[in-house]
Amino acid sequence: MGKGSEARRVMWESFVKMRPTLPKLNKIMTEIQQQGASLVDEVTIDRSVSDVSSDLKAVQQLHKETLQKQSEKLVVNTILIKEKVKQFQLVDRYTELTIISDVRDRDLVEHELLVRGRDHEEWRQKQLRGELEKIRTDKLFHSSFSRGGLFSRMKKFYKRSSSGTFTGTSAVVSGVAGIGKTTMVQKIVHDWATGKIYPHFHFVFILKFRDLNTRNIRLTLRQLILDEYPYLKYVLDELWKHPERLLFIFDGLDEFRGSIEFAESWREAESQSRCTDPGFWCDVSEIVYSLIQKRLLPGCSVLVTSRPTALQLLAKAQVSVW
Repeated sequence: MGKGSEARRVMWESFVKMRPTLPKLNKIMTEIQQQGASLVDEVTIDRSVSDVSSDLKAVQQLHKETLQKQSEKLVVNTILIKEKVKQFQLVDRYTELTIISDVRDRDLVEHELLVRGRDHEEWRQKQLRGELEKIRTDKLFHSSFSRGGLFSRMKKFYKRSSSGTFTGTSAVVSGVAGIGKTTMVQKIVHDWATGKIYPHFHFVFILKFRDLNTRNIRLTLRQLILDEYPYLKYVLDELWKHPERLLFIFDGLDEFRGSIEFAESWREAESQSRCTDPGFWCDVSEIVYSLIQKRLLPGCSVLVTSRPTALQLLAKAQVSVW
């Protein structure tokens, strides 16, 4: 940029030549054409992180230490020795997953082994052709992957922040059983707690659908969080004031025994605004629905993991990253 118009022209011409074989570059250039300078603010989100207020620093540090301790060990149930459990340091054993940006319109109802074989072959062919769009876990909530053709529909459900941009992303990561979704979530939590990723999220909360199945009573989001993190009792009201700084992770949708019904239209969504306040008493399914649809704490971000066979539960959800 500092070398003048001729250097910029050559740079853009080289990008244009490369874009047919680089899907990420192609998508980024399309976004720049459509959104212009406003995109820069989102691309550089990690560079303009608001500081944690002084009254929250101590409890945030405690929260990070708690999550780091919970996520630092990788527990493995061995097959050869009955009831033998081994523990390893997560950072020593973690293998980065290949995460693919995709819009899942098809109905995945086949046996998961068939899904695994078919998808693996499709991805292998795309990788050979240079069409595979990979996403690093630290980029799951960046605009280059979340906008696409869904942005026009997202507009109706998202509120604007004070800067005029849309905040909050709902991301879904799906994969067959045993491929490493829960371990990926564990690594995300560990990396956030140790300051490696997502500095724009001041607090991260992880909830497992398997555990939520036991909560068959109406409760509040506040109560749900405090049951997991009781030390946040005196700061939750302050956290709710800045939902764009919060990330909620729900792991294992396929294990959820509840029912989540998503609206197809804005009017339906308005009629289903059942849980719009952290203090409202709701079913767990209503809390999950309202967070994903931005009816509860609009501006927060949500990550959901699931096997492909449970994705139909999210077919009508306002998800920005698949």
